[in-house]
Amino acid sequence: MTRSVNPHLSSDDFDALLEGAASQEAHAHLDACAFCREQVAADRAVVTRLESLSSFAPSPAFPDQVMARVAVPDPFALHSFGSAGRRMFATRRSLAAAASVAIIVVGAMAASVIWTLGNRETLAAAGSWLGGEAMSWLWIAVRGGAANLMEQPWYAAARGFLGSPTRLAILSAAITTVYLGGLFALRRLMALPAQGGAHAHA
Repeated sequence: MTRSVNPHLSSDDFDALLEGAASQEAHAHLDACAFCREQVAADRAVVTRLESLSSFAPSPAFPDQVMARVAVPDPFALHSFGSAGRRMFATRRSLAAAASVAIIVVGAMAASVIWTLGNRETLAAAGSWLGGEAMSWLWIAVRGGAANLMEQPWYAAARGFLGSPTRLAILSAAITTVYLGGLFALRRLMALPAQGGAHAHA
């Protein structure tokens, strides 16, 4: 073995010496080098102390002891809500405020129902007006979209192409062919797993 510029043993040589697998050259160097002998002795002392330590093995009851000290709240318990509710209704003032809020809500709902029953014609007229306005805005949007489409530079060419019955028939046939081809391909793809399962069971 050719030794490097370092005049002492390498870390691999130290490991080999501790494992009893060092080369003759390493042993010869160790006999002549006091520094390396001290290093090997120190490493051997550390390894000996580490081997003398007992391995840590927790007792079988260790998990139960840990879990006994962990407080896991019940997600379905309503203790906090119940305590908050008791604090809310603990005094007469809070109880009166809650009753006032309930009366206001129920009164508003009752008034809304009564007004609706007494003003059906007004509601129907408002609904008709809203429906008419919606249709008017929709028609304006359609007309605007059509006008914008007619202003496109390719509109005249497309209109001329579709104006011929023969070209329109060819285009319709091509679209139908592509659609049927897509349906056929989709049907084949959906049938593949079922065929594979049948072969597997066979």
